[in-house]
Amino acid sequence: MSEEITVSNNIILQANAFICFAQVAESIATTSKRTEKAALLGDYFTKLSDNKLVLAARYFSGYIFPLRDQRTINIGGAALLTAMTNVSGAEKSEIQEKIVKKGDPGDVAFEIFNKNFQVEQHQPTLTLFELSEKLEELATAKGTKRKISLVTDLLKLATPLEAKYIVKLLAGDLRIGLKEGAVEDGIARLFKIPVAKVQWVNMLTGDIGETAILARNKQLDTAQMRLFHPIKFMLASPVTDLTEVAKQMPSGFAVEDKYDGIRAQVHIARASEDQEILHGTVCHNRRVAIFSRTLDEITLSFPDLTSPLADLISLESDVGEAHGLILDGEIVPIRGKEILPFQELQKRLGRKKVSQELLNDVPVAFIAYDVLYAQGRVLINEPFQTRRTILESLHLNSERVRSGIHKRFADISSLDEEFAAARGRGNEGLMVKDLNSTYKPGRRGRDWLKVKRAIATLDVVVTAAEVGTGKRSRFLSDYTFAVRKSETDPTLLNVGKAYSGLTDAEVTELSHWFRAHTLQELEHGRVCVVEPKMVLEVTFDRVQPSERHNSGYALRFPRILRVRNDKPAEEIDTLETVRRLAEVVPDSPTAKPHLEDEESFTKERSPRDINTTPTLEAARDAFKAFVERIKAQQRLVILHDSDADGVTAGVVLQLALSRAGFGNVTRVIPDRERNAWTPANRKQVQAAAPDYLFVLDLGSQSEPVIPGIPTCFIDHHRPEGVPPGDTLISAYTWNPVPNTSLIVWELSKVIAEVSDLDWIAAIGTISDLGEKAPFEMLGVAKTQYTAKYLKEATTLINAARRASYYDPEVAAKVLLTHTSPRDIVNSNAAEVEQLRSARAEVKAAMDEARKAAPVFAGNVALVQINSPCQIHPLIAQSWRTRLPKYIVIVANSGYIPGRVNFSVRTNSGINVLDFLGNIGLSEGEGNYGHGHDFASGGSLPVERWQELLVKLRFEQLTLKTS
Repeated sequence: MSEEITVSNNIILQANAFICFAQVAESIATTSKRTEKAALLGDYFTKLSDNKLVLAARYFSGYIFPLRDQRTINIGGAALLTAMTNVSGAEKSEIQEKIVKKGDPGDVAFEIFNKNFQVEQHQPTLTLFELSEKLEELATAKGTKRKISLVTDLLKLATPLEAKYIVKLLAGDLRIGLKEGAVEDGIARLFKIPVAKVQWVNMLTGDIGETAILARNKQLDTAQMRLFHPIKFMLASPVTDLTEVAKQMPSGFAVEDKYDGIRAQVHIARASEDQEILHGTVCHNRRVAIFSRTLDEITLSFPDLTSPLADLISLESDVGEAHGLILDGEIVPIRGKEILPFQELQKRLGRKKVSQELLNDVPVAFIAYDVLYAQGRVLINEPFQTRRTILESLHLNSERVRSGIHKRFADISSLDEEFAAARGRGNEGLMVKDLNSTYKPGRRGRDWLKVKRAIATLDVVVTAAEVGTGKRSRFLSDYTFAVRKSETDPTLLNVGKAYSGLTDAEVTELSHWFRAHTLQELEHGRVCVVEPKMVLEVTFDRVQPSERHNSGYALRFPRILRVRNDKPAEEIDTLETVRRLAEVVPDSPTAKPHLEDEESFTKERSPRDINTTPTLEAARDAFKAFVERIKAQQRLVILHDSDADGVTAGVVLQLALSRAGFGNVTRVIPDRERNAWTPANRKQVQAAAPDYLFVLDLGSQSEPVIPGIPTCFIDHHRPEGVPPGDTLISAYTWNPVPNTSLIVWELSKVIAEVSDLDWIAAIGTISDLGEKAPFEMLGVAKTQYTAKYLKEATTLINAARRASYYDPEVAAKVLLTHTSPRDIVNSNAAEVEQLRSARAEVKAAMDEARKAAPVFAGNVALVQINSPCQIHPLIAQSWRTRLPKYIVIVANSGYIPGRVNFSVRTNSGINVLDFLGNIGLSEGEGNYGHGHDFASGGSLPVERWQELLVKLRFEQLTLKTS
């Protein structure tokens, strides 16, 4: 085996030199094809001896130590920055700004070390083995000062290129397009072995370096399972329709509760003397380790689980790791046998040390629902039903360690009942698993399905029927419904009112029935108290306390699923069921939205009195009351924002009002200032001569837009007042906060059938809140229309207002003339081509604007750009995640001549509306400081912008004009 290797610059080096590793990494970074990366890697690996191959394979995978090894370098970004400063001689602030701009400290190290003559003249002397020794010393070092000293000494030995990859290793990512999977692929190609076999052995050993050696020596078959390194978790796919279960698993399946905790993997084995650097902690002479879904060790966060988990194996019958356990499951908060809501567990998450008081206040349990290793066997290739049998043989039935509830079904006929039972036990829903499925680490397939729908369904009886609006104004279409007080007490107690879910034919038939079974007419026949005989099945989001109904509860977002002609009123649900469901998901500001991988769209708001509609039910009532004042022939004007959320909201409302029988509906889009109260935009509205006005997604103020014109504001930004006599429908205090188009779509259901417009509202939702927004409508839309087409249609719709020519009406026309996001994406219509051209212009502008670097003053990071495109919000959004401790302001002096438009974003937790409101800018033209608590902006004349810069302590800056 030759120890020499030729690298891309034709220099021949010893393969064990670290400079050789760095040169190969550079070549791989500039190669786009995976096969070529694997070939470069393989060629390098062939030149290495066994002990060097171990290190190189780990380093290329981004690891310093094997996954089994609990040692970490534990060098923070600040310490790394200090060491780079010590060696380079550059100013720390200069290096920090470069890291912020480039996003990779390794690239910055290469740049600044190249400017240092002494470092630049270094000859490469480091070997892979010497680097390994120094990294091991760094892992055992205590204290930040000592670690900085060791990193400084290491970097002093390095050439600029070596420093680049040392810093990348210390930062935890080489960023050369090469992850562990690609290294596995490279090993497989080099030694002509199936990649699946390499992946299997890497999973057994938890060490890609050892796997490479076994592959070279044709000893993969000798690999044995080693515990105490995390195995990637198998994932499930969501379903909302149980027929999908029937299609996927026609021969039967297992059903388990879906727990609302944190996913965890537990490793347990007898402790031995050679396990000092393994993950986990020793208890009762057994080693226990707990890993999170992110593969991080979390054992120390749950010390109260260590002892009960250790007791799962016997010291007498088990020897070492050969007879240990690996369990997959969930950590949940408990009170005795009762599982508590997830928000209780949140009190314990993210803590390195848990106080005894917190351990007492929030006890937890581990619910095991799979076993990956037991009886000396790796079980992931065994069928699920076999693994389940082995799990049950472990008899996990203590308070702190339990087996998950498990049942088997031949078909889906009983799943609705089982779903309700799971929710009644305080869990999220159901997991449905193929009995023959193997455990597939890191993969999300159709072998496991998760059912997470509305909280449950109830069978209720209609007590009153009310005349609807729009096309249903001739029918009794709005139904108040009730449950029984108890199984023995038939007293009916109202729990809600539903408007939607039935077809026109069903509404017509029910209306005739209710007219024939009316006990009392109210409001001249608009409301009928009816015989309580018609049973409906309703679904809903949650149960919340309510003073409106005599039951003391109200269903949130109720919707009729079907008429239950097969069920007598004597068999409807009782108040006890309602009360139990209310306890499952309490109506509190901390209640967690039920959606996989959800992101939080609400944070604590500064306390203030806000005139808002507290729930969707109240919003529907307010909207319906406003619409009922309008006569069919009157002129309606919809003034809506120009972004995708505003345009989709305007289009949905326009179509809903037209379907409801209003024949004179006009939409108006504001100019670039996007302010309903400017003279120019008021003039636009006045030209449309409204009798009634709707203002969507533009905020609300106490000043009327057009004095004397009844106005309904529908919005989700922080409200700043409402004109006397007008209607404000605000979702600002809802949890989570929906976007405007979603609110409008929900409200429109009370006046017309709008279920086919869900894709339009979904585009607005994705634009404002992202594709993971925790709303049922969005999940259903993504299933029906696919996330791919929804996201691409969203970028097209948004491009119209971001491009330099600013023509959002084109976007509205596209929505009105196409039937789905797929239809838009595949369209050759002139308007769609115009949107594509706009999107291309915006992309080019974004590429240029990304070159701008921030400057800092206090907790504010300012980026100045000059672009005719409205891209400052996008640039601000990209910087907020890179600068999470700062308020990011991106100022665009090229968007409107003579003005500076700016966007403000932050992940810091600081309320930017309050921040901007407290600056104390003098009165004058322009506006700023409206919107969301953590996303705002403004538009100011140049001289007022300069005043704002002074207030923000950027006195020395001049306006960027090119």
